[in-house]
Amino acid sequence: MKLIRKHKQPVQDRRQAFLELYDTYGSRIYGFAMRLSGGDTWMSEEILQTVFMRLWEHWDNMNDHNAALSYMFSTAKNLFLNYCEHKTVRYIYEEYMLQRHEEATTESIERQDAISLESYLKQIVDNMPPMRQQVFVMSRYRHMTNKQIAADLHISEKTVEVHITLALKELRAKLKTEL
Repeated sequence: MKLIRKHKQPVQDRRQAFLELYDTYGSRIYGFAMRLSGGDTWMSEEILQTVFMRLWEHWDNMNDHNAALSYMFSTAKNLFLNYCEHKTVRYIYEEYMLQRHEEATTESIERQDAISLESYLKQIVDNMPPMRQQVFVMSRYRHMTNKQIAADLHISEKTVEVHITLALKELRAKLKTEL
């Protein structure tokens, strides 16, 4: 087997030396990749092919067989580690996206439920007698005190309390039958 030369070789000599390296070390690199990958034949074949492609690309930088052998094993190890890192990042990303989708779905359902409930409550309030409806809206939506409502509507605070009590009873009763 010819040693790799420091100076550029003719293409035919280069090719012959490369094929000899492949025949001699290809099965060792493949076995190394199989051990790293836990027996994944597809990954091992990809690593082997990539190792020899890169060796061909960097052929002119190789001084001898030991340098080539060291380069091939370190390249195989680095390819495996890069694959693992990529696989880990992809897994983390997929888990993140799945979680975001679940959160978005949950938020969306909760938002839809809140909108539906709010719409149903508005419908119940809209069907109340006008004075009860007005008192309830002033109390719950405008956050006015009973005293302020009584002054604005020229009614007693006791009447305001009665309207609010009746409105809440009606809401509870209708919600109980619907839910």
